[in-house]
Amino acid sequence: MSTVLEQKALCALRQYSLFSQGDRIAVGVSGGADSVALLRFLAALRPQFGWDLVVCHIHHGLRGAEADRDECFVRALAEQLGLPCAVSRIDAAALALRDHISVEEAGRTARYAFFAQTAGEGGRIATAHTLDDSIETVLMNLVRGTGLRGLCGIPRIRGNIVRPLLDCTRAEVEDYLGTLGQPYCTDSTNLTDDYTRNRIRHDILPRLCALNPNFPGAMARMLPRLAAQQALTDCLAAQSAQQLHAACGGLSRQGLSALPEPVCDRLLLRLLEQNRLPVSAAAVERMTETLRTGGKLDLAARSWFFVAQGDLAAVIYAPPGGIPPVPVPLPQEETPVILPFSPQKSLKLTLCNKIVANTSEKFNISLLKDAIDCDRIKGYSFMRTRRPGDTFIIGKKQLSLGEAWAAAGIPALLRPALMVLADEQGVLWAEGIGSSSRAAVTENTKQYVIIECQEEKTP
Repeated sequence: MSTVLEQKALCALRQYSLFSQGDRIAVGVSGGADSVALLRFLAALRPQFGWDLVVCHIHHGLRGAEADRDECFVRALAEQLGLPCAVSRIDAAALALRDHISVEEAGRTARYAFFAQTAGEGGRIATAHTLDDSIETVLMNLVRGTGLRGLCGIPRIRGNIVRPLLDCTRAEVEDYLGTLGQPYCTDSTNLTDDYTRNRIRHDILPRLCALNPNFPGAMARMLPRLAAQQALTDCLAAQSAQQLHAACGGLSRQGLSALPEPVCDRLLLRLLEQNRLPVSAAAVERMTETLRTGGKLDLAARSWFFVAQGDLAAVIYAPPGGIPPVPVPLPQEETPVILPFSPQKSLKLTLCNKIVANTSEKFNISLLKDAIDCDRIKGYSFMRTRRPGDTFIIGKKQLSLGEAWAAAGIPALLRPALMVLADEQGVLWAEGIGSSSRAAVTENTKQYVIIECQEEKTP
């Protein structure tokens, strides 16, 4: 391979193991220079690596005849290269209006959903972001205000999304296409200064390059170093999350406060990401203050809160009025049943047969603290949040459910979001405590249900 683009992109393929032999790859192709260069590069390597390439183009319903031209161009290029072409037509403006987001965000969301559908399970998505795109993204984040993550640029790999041209400049893309004699389309909106990115591209970047002609090279050296520091912070945050795990999915408040500030900030960001809540530096600042002062912070829609009380801190889902009861037919079939409770939490119920106690050892009831005896269920059973007057039996002592949670060390602010399994006589099981003594299994239990609280986490 002779051009700079080919040398850099091939080096990236090998150094970062971007693809494997025989991969199915959905290649996002808009018709612009970057995406056309990516397609030509991957198509040239296709016989060597046995890739199953699919050209993906999305028509956003914007730019009128120009967008129609781009679609025709991409279809023709795919046919010329002997590759299948998948095209999707959307109305990005209508999607933005429906979802109350910007047209750019609506288009991006639809675009990646289409790419993922085309790639299929186990497939890869290749996009044509370049070093210039990454630098522009960093400068945009810098203008808006950002932390370390925003200074790292565009990630080379994110899930199954891969960016082979991330070390290449736009000039190198154009040189490559010139060498091939390959035409491409120009998006007229990229020539205006109506968007922040275009103003950075047309005005700010040239000024920076005038100060340092090798500014792109300097950024190319800096971005991987910052990304490595961010990766280290992510690793430390993940380790800390395991070490500080506390009751009911919370974290040790004291442990969080003792972490180095970057690690604590990253851990708080993880809590937002795991619950699919809006991520921002402002939200993390407010969470940090709540962590210090204690109390409850409204994160979103009067249903999501960050709470810090005693030695616990957690993100909870507790809509006004609680969560409506969900019927739970017990005993159920032997196949485990998963019941959703909140957007990120569910209850897993597994029916088990009679306990066979070892006569030489004392029966250990603590091993089954989250199990209930099916014969002790009275009438209908259902899952819900707590209600006024709920009681809980520990041994021979009857407590209010609040008192039982308090005895288990669970702060009051967390309790509205906890799950309760109840029947017509009251609470059978409560999250964070286990089964009430009135429903606990014994050596004589014939059938019992094991209850597990599950929380969905993002990678």
